[in-house]
Amino acid sequence: MIDFTRRKVLGVAAGTMASAIGTADLTQPAAADDAADLVLFVKLSAALTGIDAAQLAPPIDPIQIKRAYFRQAKTDPGFESLMQIVRANPADPVGAANKIMNSSNQQIKYLGRSIILAWYLGAWYQPMVLAQTPPPSPVTPLKVISPTAYTQAWAWRVAQAHPMGYSELRFGYWSDEPLPIEDFVKARGA
Repeated sequence: MIDFTRRKVLGVAAGTMASAIGTADLTQPAAADDAADLVLFVKLSAALTGIDAAQLAPPIDPIQIKRAYFRQAKTDPGFESLMQIVRANPADPVGAANKIMNSSNQQIKYLGRSIILAWYLGAWYQPMVLAQTPPPSPVTPLKVISPTAYTQAWAWRVAQAHPMGYSELRFGYWSDEPLPIEDFVKARGA
């Protein structure tokens, strides 16, 4: 007979969790060579979405959702080509966004669209599925990027709403007149 006690079970569980957490570096930021690309990605995202870069990636940002979207976009085969457009003139993200959205390269154009959808919906749509003619109906996302991406999706802020079961707003907020949309998408003081 095996001797199970609460202390032994909790000890094994704690040891298992500690070893799993010990092998995963959950706090490591993007690699140094990715830091410049992350900044450009946020600037491009601001140009694509119409939301100020300071709102997408605020100076004090405990959530760091931009990293999740950046990592997801990097998995696409067209990402490097997209970033080459942005790197060609880093001072003009709006020009880069126009080139991307009007690109004859379907991979780049639809990756741009997937990035927009990621910021607004917190979900990843495969770019080349969006490129199909005619597109599948309905177009379904490949995945929700993360629970945090879902709750931080900009569609909620733009609609001045929140996902079911999650709200950062005070009780009774719905009885107040909604704020102008600019309060949500423009940087403070801009």
